[in-house]
Amino acid sequence: MVIETQQPPKNDYLLGFASTQQHREQRESLLPVDPARAMLPFGVVLVDASADVSSSMADDPRLRVLPLAVRWPGRSLVDKGVRSRLRHLGREALRGARVAAPGVDSLEYRLYPPLAVNADWLIHLGTRRELVDVAQPLQELLHTHGDEIRDMRRQRGLDEQLHLVLAESGSLLAGTALQARLLLRMLHARIPPAEVARRAQGLREHTSLWLLPQHPGDTLESLQRLDDPALAPWQQACARPLRHLLRRSPVLQVDARGMFCDHRAKSWRASVSLVFEQVSQSLRERNAPGAWLQLSLDGSLRELQAWPEFEALRKQAAASQATMHLTHMSPAGRIWASAGSLSVALYLPPTS
Repeated sequence: MVIETQQPPKNDYLLGFASTQQHREQRESLLPVDPARAMLPFGVVLVDASADVSSSMADDPRLRVLPLAVRWPGRSLVDKGVRSRLRHLGREALRGARVAAPGVDSLEYRLYPPLAVNADWLIHLGTRRELVDVAQPLQELLHTHGDEIRDMRRQRGLDEQLHLVLAESGSLLAGTALQARLLLRMLHARIPPAEVARRAQGLREHTSLWLLPQHPGDTLESLQRLDDPALAPWQQACARPLRHLLRRSPVLQVDARGMFCDHRAKSWRASVSLVFEQVSQSLRERNAPGAWLQLSLDGSLRELQAWPEFEALRKQAAASQATMHLTHMSPAGRIWASAGSLSVALYLPPTS
């Protein structure tokens, strides 16, 4: 098991995605052209700031975290991902916030022109579009600067085409981050980016996510602000109807079938135990190596590791030869899921 925590921000302004007022030398720099790129193009995975990536993932040269806009009535902030100032806001400050796709100018600062020359393939692993859709401004950015990008690449002796592949993760939070881990592993193994992009399209069929909101009422408010009919199953699960007064903690799920809630528990801790047992059972039934598991918590990872049910899950993962990661939840995830929540993602590779 790998435990990955986010580094505390030393200086949010310098380390994160800041505004276009930053000095040019603080942006991503143009790298020397590697002659080997003629044989093996350089692929980069793009995720938005709602993915539960760790510091080590954010620092990977093959990953870029795209910013998101977080808005309250009368003000707005940019969610910079791992090193976002939003991580330090309490529950009350997060209530009423809304996560939205970034403007083209925010993406322009991050992606153009440096990454348009440093990378040959951009594989965008999108969060479920009911929650946020970054694909549209991303496509608009590359279309607007298409001629300049082709000219810059041609001048440096590169293939003039910058490939963009939009792959829907069908998930969120730990689920999107877990799929990004798999894609990064493929790229580092020198699998051609075109093949990695093809495989990215099928990851959603084998990924399951459990979301355990600490405060379902806050989750309900966030989902209602999105006003998307596809979110209705989760909204109903968080609404606390009278028949569920004794089972107040919903277990929200999403997989290839869609978004649903089949289980509720008396308390949040009981819902965590229920999900850990479901995941352990899936690993036992699988009885084959190759599974990947990620837990993302908005809270103390050390306290979570001390729970007996966590230790049981860790032992089952080791017995099943599953790769297990433990990280903090993203700031945007805290808004959707509510403060103090947990997300659990499981990838089971297809059987031969």
